[in-house]
Amino acid sequence: MKRKLFFIIALACCLVLAVGILAACNDSGTSGQQTPGGETPGGEQPSTPAYSEGLSYRLNSDGQSYTVTGIGECTDTELIIQQVYNDLPVTSIERYAFYGCSGLTSVTISDSVTSIGDNAFNGCSSLTFVIIPDGVTSVGSYAFQDCTGLTIITIPDSVTSIGSGAFGVCSSLKSITIPFVGASKEGRFNTYFSYIFGGSVPASLKEVIITGDTSIGEAAFSGCDSLTSVTIPDGVTSIGEGAFSGCSGLTSITIPDSVTSIGEAAFSGCGGLTAVHIADIVAWCGIDFDGYLSNPLYYAHNLYLNGVLVTDLVIPDSVTSIDDSSFSGCTGLASVTIPDSVTSIGVDAFYNCTGLTSVTIGDGVTSIGSHAFDGCSSLESITIPFVGATKEGAQYTDFGYIFGTYSGGYVPASLKKVIITGGTSIGNNAFSGCTGLTSVTIPDSVTSIGSYAFRYCRGLTSINYNGTRAQWNTVSKNSYWRDGSAITKVVCSDWTVYV
Repeated sequence: MKRKLFFIIALACCLVLAVGILAACNDSGTSGQQTPGGETPGGEQPSTPAYSEGLSYRLNSDGQSYTVTGIGECTDTELIIQQVYNDLPVTSIERYAFYGCSGLTSVTISDSVTSIGDNAFNGCSSLTFVIIPDGVTSVGSYAFQDCTGLTIITIPDSVTSIGSGAFGVCSSLKSITIPFVGASKEGRFNTYFSYIFGGSVPASLKEVIITGDTSIGEAAFSGCDSLTSVTIPDGVTSIGEGAFSGCSGLTSITIPDSVTSIGEAAFSGCGGLTAVHIADIVAWCGIDFDGYLSNPLYYAHNLYLNGVLVTDLVIPDSVTSIDDSSFSGCTGLASVTIPDSVTSIGVDAFYNCTGLTSVTIGDGVTSIGSHAFDGCSSLESITIPFVGATKEGAQYTDFGYIFGTYSGGYVPASLKKVIITGGTSIGNNAFSGCTGLTSVTIPDSVTSIGSYAFRYCRGLTSINYNGTRAQWNTVSKNSYWRDGSAITKVVCSDWTVYV
């Protein structure tokens, strides 16, 4: 019995000793442990470098900065180029520095770097992510050529030059953000978008966002048929001849208010366009289009003002002129109202607006360009301040002039109603050949009507005259003024005169 009791006491002592030893071991090991929050006792953080170690550097000739010259002994696949080396800033990446480093998957460049040399990352085929910081001013030729894994590239506004082929053969690229188009900011040479791709834009590229510059040069995006979206920034004032010709993949385009001119055939061949977006009708009416083929509306047909499709266009009172080709091809328009503030309507202004049914032109207009309403094949009624090209003009006094003809041949057959609100004369053959007309209203300001003024207007049986019978009788009328028409009466404000 005593032996058994001794054994139990001895076992208990061993257990107590073991627990003590274990506790002591745990206390001595806390210096290398982290708490669940990731901190070591005393608040110290584990030291991990914030940049890639082992890269090669060279002191620049100024003795005040360094250049990264190569991968050196670095084995990182996610490269981070440091901002400071040996207490001096790292300002550039050497030519060919990481040429053929096919294992690199991402590159983060520090804010201190201002230049990326020629071929710096050429052949980094696994590279999928690059951060080019604000501060970089130049990207060298072929700098990222053959980076076939890149899908998105953003070039900051600080960059003022990009070398030829800088992104050549980036065959997976889907989106690129650039501060200008071509080789340099505000440049006069090599202004083609394809320049930075070595002449061949990747077929994979769909989206281009331009963030700066004041112009898009001639043929800048010509033939880029894979593009579906191009963002033009505020600040661009001109779009050059053929700038987007052949961009058949574009479905919409936004023209900023800053644009004042668009060159010839700028959007020719953009058959995929379905929408043109603008924010200000006033600015749009002032754009100098070089012919109707320069207007994207000719292809898109639909104009959106602040996101809303324009069908009933009311020109604001602040507009004084509607320039040539302003709304050419805008088939989405159903009606147009032009205020008295407008004094001129340009050539082809509403050319081929096949959806137009009603047009009202204010009395302030003194000139209307040739073909202004040519091709408006659905037009049913029009209100005009005079007949012909100009108010009180001696030439081009035919009604058909604004439809592109000196006779009624091009006047839409759909046109039934004409209201004239001003002018003093209706010239010879003014409405000759307007076979579809059924209603014409003449103002009391008219003092003369020329010969054959309504010839072949076989659907027109009467004339509405806004003056009295006495005023009508004072109007000088050529003896053949209604010959060839079906006119039998003139409805005055106070009487019906049979003729």
